[in-house]
Amino acid sequence: MRVAVIGIGKMGLLHAGVLNALEGVELCALSDSSAYLLNLAKNLKPVAVYDDYRKMLDREKPDAAVIATPVSLHVPMGLECASRGIAFLMEKPLGLSSAEALPLVDRVRERRLVTMVGYMLRFEDTFRKGREVLASGALGKVITFSSTAYVSQLFRKGKGWRYSRQQSGGGVVIGQATHLLDLLRWYFGPVASVSAHQRSFYSEEVEDYAHGHLEFAGGVTGWFDSSWSIRHHRLLEIGLVIHGENGTLEVSDDEVKLDLDEPAAGFERGWTRFRKPDLFHGVTIDIGGAHYTRQDEAFAAAVRDNTPPESDVANAWEVQKLVDAVYRSAERRGEPVQP
Repeated sequence: MRVAVIGIGKMGLLHAGVLNALEGVELCALSDSSAYLLNLAKNLKPVAVYDDYRKMLDREKPDAAVIATPVSLHVPMGLECASRGIAFLMEKPLGLSSAEALPLVDRVRERRLVTMVGYMLRFEDTFRKGREVLASGALGKVITFSSTAYVSQLFRKGKGWRYSRQQSGGGVVIGQATHLLDLLRWYFGPVASVSAHQRSFYSEEVEDYAHGHLEFAGGVTGWFDSSWSIRHHRLLEIGLVIHGENGTLEVSDDEVKLDLDEPAAGFERGWTRFRKPDLFHGVTIDIGGAHYTRQDEAFAAAVRDNTPPESDVANAWEVQKLVDAVYRSAERRGEPVQP
């Protein structure tokens, strides 16, 4: 399987390294608009290097592509891949808004194209285990939840496309909390309504803090809190606490903790703890985290078998509609909005 990468910043190079290490996958070409990055990439022989991704797609005719560029380029680049029948893995989010992304969703559906959008936490051992425990029914009826997404990233005016609403679509919600929103949909299903608030402090155009209350179609309610301007979080940290009629389930990047009032679904009364090292199973290569490898393995397998992965463009569009609803509600000072 020949794979080309569009955008060779941090994430593009990560995917390039992982995919090229997988059995039966070959990195055939790289493209970027930065002359500096292209000059560095030319040392990666025998990989072909291009300053125009369209020429790369036409000349190399890869079986699949990775799109790891600023958000404003996601939809047009996805459409270029789709027009050529090229499967693609795109970094999240899908686009600037659900309306902007709709033509891509329709084109992918028409072409029956294999796609994936980079919600890689679905491939993190702890979050997969947490979902498994929740699905077991051990908690009984789920009552409510609380969730957080924090990282210590911004404590002065930010520079670059991430802090431009025109190029990024927004701030911490679309840039980072979207990982949490995808997990919540994965755990609880479709969202019926959201009531949200946000605040900008360091940024002029985008939000640095956001808080929202979610009501799910299945009856579960809870809240999320997110910021990229919270101290003492070197990396993005996701936390989820679920309260049920028979106990509590806590899920984080590091562990899963279950506390039951009574034994249920094969779990004992009291605390059961699953730590990340205990849940780990080996991967071919680890660049930035095993969950990235598992994500890329799932994408490669989906392309080979021509089967849709669980985190495809259709799923990402549902997440995008939820992000849009968060922003609309915040603009209306917390008025409930349906995605």
